[in-house]
Amino acid sequence: MKKVVYSIKRTSDFEHNKVTGIGYITDTDLIIACNGKNQKAYIRVFEDCIKNCHAIIGKEDEFKGNHTEIREIEVETKNGSFDTREIELDYSIWFKLTK
Repeated sequence: MKKVVYSIKRTSDFEHNKVTGIGYITDTDLIIACNGKNQKAYIRVFEDCIKNCHAIIGKEDEFKGNHTEIREIEVETKNGSFDTREIELDYSIWFKLTK
């Protein structure tokens, strides 16, 4: 694993979230530490996102790219039951290798 400084921005029609910090990359994944809504710490893994990142021209050891995830969520319907739907989440990822 290599140590990196990262910035991840999730954009959607309703909100824009940006997270920055220090994390780690493997050959395929970006691994970061996060805090949940109730302030519980957890490890977040962006799987297979490194293959979508490319070197930034003129910048040493800096990479950027886009990553898309498909997640299943449960949505309550009008009759009170729950329906499972898939949503697509788009992320813009930037990271720099530390020395």
